[in-house]
This record gives sequence, structure tokens and C-alpha cells, in this order.
Amino acid sequence: MAAINPTNNTGLIVDEFISYATNHLRTVKGIIYTVSLYAAGPPPSPVQIPGPGIINWTGYFIAPSTPTKIVTQDDFKPKEDVEDQNSARPTKEESGTNGTTEDQIDKKIEEEFGFFELDSGTTITVAESDDEFGEIKFNQGKPFVSGFRGGGGEAGGGAGGGGVAVDFGDLDLSADWITISTVLIGKSEGFTERATWDVNAYRCGFGTSKIVGSDGVLRDVLPTPAYHTQTGEKTPANGDVTTLDAALKLLKYQITTTFKNKIVGKESYQIPQTTFDALNDRQKSALISYVYNVGSLRVGIATALKAGNLAAAAAGIREGPVTPEIYRKGLTKRRNEEATLFST
Repeated sequence: MAAINPTNNTGLIVDEFISYATNHLRTVKGIIYTVSLYAAGPPPSPVQIPGPGIINWTGYFIAPSTPTKIVTQDDFKPKEDVEDQNSARPTKEESGTNGTTEDQIDKKIEEEFGFFELDSGTTITVAESDDEFGEIKFNQGKPFVSGFRGGGGEAGGGAGGGGVAVDFGDLDLSADWITISTVLIGKSEGFTERATWDVNAYRCGFGTSKIVGSDGVLRDVLPTPAYHTQTGEKTPANGDVTTLDAALKLLKYQITTTFKNKIVGKESYQIPQTTFDALNDRQKSALISYVYNVGSLRVGIATALKAGNLAAAAAGIREGPVTPEIYRKGLTKRRNEEATLFST
């Protein structure tokens, strides 16, 4: 058995051990001595005589279990440590309507997911088919690692130029499109626990100017922009504070409303619902990340998608935009990640 590199992620160590043990058990061989029944004559002889039997066998079959997907605040860099990518900021209306209740947010997520999260640390059972179930847990350690660890994108690829190698890290590419989008955007944007001034509003969580208050109702992050105008203070001590669970839920809600609605529609830069539904989860997630950062699809990307030309759509994603110049490095990396994810 190969060595497992040192890590504080105990979940990863257990997953690695199970993987090695499973592979080993599949190679184990043996012989079973038993008593078999033999026909006394040629078929269809009704008489059967017991006698010694020898059965050669190779490998145990181990029914796979659904891995536990676990997310903690450690999985997201603080906002100030994230390479700036100049994401487009949705308007207050696009971010969600004030007065929307948490129950309504849960219901919208449930419509897309088939489930919704409960309190922190709660296990949610997800119906994946008639007789298979999975689980998602929050705030209990690092996420289950699946899929890309060493990249997969071609450095320098695409017309955008200057591409960088892609490493999706702990992103579980087997997850649904909302989960992939949430983690991908979260890693790109960074997490802010306290209300912090950003461009034209106080924001927290993953760059949103909205928060679900203690009364369970969606509203603007406090303080109001007037506070920054008057004081210039970027992170007020008495400003709103959010949690990772709350920020993830709100981000998922905005993904299923604001950002999906930027992709699906009748404009030249949008695609029909049927075209969106035909994409796989990774392709949907790549488009969601793109519009979160850029603001909308480009007409060329939408045209390629409607024509079923997925290679051209991926090339369009990789091409940009990667401007303005001060954000070129971060934007080029992000476009390459999105194009590679779309092509996976």
C-alpha cells in the first residue's frame, strides 16, 4: 500500500484507506471446497447425486457507499487572499427580492435539488433514484475529494492566450450543477464573514449585498452605503455577520434564480431552457461561473450552444473576457478553469 501524505483531513485519510483496501480485496484469490449436486445421467435427468465440489474465486465484491460531501469555512479563502477577478455585481433586484423568506428560499432550492439543507451539522438525505440515497453534511470537516487533483486544462490554450494549468482541488465533479457552481464560485470569490465595503455596497458571504436576517427574511446587508459615504469605514464593528452555512444557502438560491436566469431566456446572448437542460452538470456549472463573473453569456457562446457545437462554446468561454489588464492573470485562470470544466 502506498503512503498517504500527511494531512489534517481525517476524512481524506479514511477515504484513501477504503480505496486501497477495496482494491486489495478485489485481488484476493481462494478455493472453496463444498458439496455439489451432480446429475446422475444426461439432462434432463431428475436424479442428482451429492459429491465434492471445488470453486475457484477471485476478489470480494464490495457494494459502494455514497461518499459524504462535507464543507467547512477552511475550504474557502478569505476575500482578501483571493486573486482579484473583478466579478460583475448583480443589482439588488437580481440578488433577490427583499422580504423573501427563508422558507421560500428553501423551497426554491428544493425545486432544483430535490432537497434542502436544515440546521448546521444536519445530515440531509437526498433521493438520487428510487432506491439509492446520498448524504451531505456541513461543518464537520473537509469535503470528500473526488475528481480533479492535478488539473486537466492545457496551459496556454485557447485564443485568450496566457492560459494557466487547471487544478480543481477538492471540487467534487460528480456532484449536481448547483453544488459544483457553489463551490467553484466560492473558491474563486472568497468568503467574507463580516459586512465589508465592496464597490458600491456592503457585502458579506460570497460577495452578495443580501443577507437573511435573524427573522428569516432576506434584506440588504447593513450598514447602508450612506455609512461608508459618511465615515469611509470598510468593515464596521457593528455591521452584519454571516455564517458559512447561511452564505452557502444564499449563494445556491442566487445561482438557481439570478444567475440561471442570466443564461436561460430569449435574448441573443441566452439559450432556451431545453438547451440548458441538455447540458451535463459540469457544463451548467461552467456557464454559471462565467455569468457570475462576466455578467452574461456572450452571443457567440450562446449561438454555439443553441447549435449544439460544444467545442465552439468551450473555446468561446476560454477566449474571454480577460480584461481589464489589471485583472488579466486572475481572469485568464478563471476562463481556463471554466472552459476545462465545460469540456470535462
